[in-house]
Amino acid sequence: MSSRILLVDDDRLLREVIGEHLSAFGYEVDLAEDGEHAYARFRPGKYQLAILDLMMPGMNGIELMQKLLAEDEKLFCLIMTGYPTIDSAYNSMIEGASDYIIKPFQLMELINIIQKYIK
Repeated sequence: MSSRILLVDDDRLLREVIGEHLSAFGYEVDLAEDGEHAYARFRPGKYQLAILDLMMPGMNGIELMQKLLAEDEKLFCLIMTGYPTIDSAYNSMIEGASDYIIKPFQLMELINIIQKYIK
């Protein structure tokens, strides 16, 4: 059984490119354009990893992560952002993020991070 990833980003092109890349590496990927859509499709135990954009309209990545982790504490969460600050990195980790990645990133960098958490 392959690992399942929930990828949430409001940038459609980036979401699709990352999703296709992850699929090429054998991961099953579900895409969501915002926190509300992601939360609606989330079920505890369904995903091993959630990749969440920090800055999204409506529910931001940290708020979404808190809701997801409240339902599935075994879920690994990776926060990604194009607006990195020390505070956002610190807050992400304090709130339960497994890792934090800064956009733009190389797709292989993302794969290497994912492989630390799921096989």
